[in-house]
Amino acid sequence: MTGIFSGRARRPVVALFALLFLLPLVIAWADSWEGLRDAFRRITSVEARFVQKKTLPMLSKPFVSEGRFFYQAPAQLRWEYDRPVRSILIMNNGAVKRYLREPGGWREDAGASLTAMRVVLEEIANWQQGRFDLNPHYQASLSTDPEPRVTLIPREASWGKMIRRIELTLSREQAGVMKGVRLVEDERSFTDLSFSQIRTNRSLPASLFVSVE
Repeated sequence: MTGIFSGRARRPVVALFALLFLLPLVIAWADSWEGLRDAFRRITSVEARFVQKKTLPMLSKPFVSEGRFFYQAPAQLRWEYDRPVRSILIMNNGAVKRYLREPGGWREDAGASLTAMRVVLEEIANWQQGRFDLNPHYQASLSTDPEPRVTLIPREASWGKMIRRIELTLSREQAGVMKGVRLVEDERSFTDLSFSQIRTNRSLPASLFVSVE
């Protein structure tokens, strides 16, 4: 009988027990604020594909956009929309630039909306660092059922008229990773972001956060 658990036969058994002991650690990272902050602090970079779906009462079906997302700690972001309209939004240590693709090439957009965009991107950078409770205008809560989720609710009624809540869905399998975001304006108007092909802690070229090419 002892021969069953010797040599090569023992290796799968050992591997299985190792996996079972590690599994609670993988699941538990998103069960507390301390676990969240520690996991996100370990993420130095993120690159992913995303699908964005905007639902409005006036639309017969959601408006869908697709693209790529890049993050470099602590405060460099790049949102790159591939379709239906090509555009790139870059934040490099507080400075925000937006570029639109036109027949003649890329054109920088210096519109007044950049101020609002900077606020949004700074908030996303805070989330990527696990700082979900940093914004004083929102009350943050953490739930784990049916999946890990941080919910942000406006503290003031004036903010609630614009955004009712923000839901950040976390990955159980990849510690320190968000796999989805839902921004709810009201029960009939909301935006969903889902991330896929997520890779973390890879070396990203500095040019990603400087230029469009």
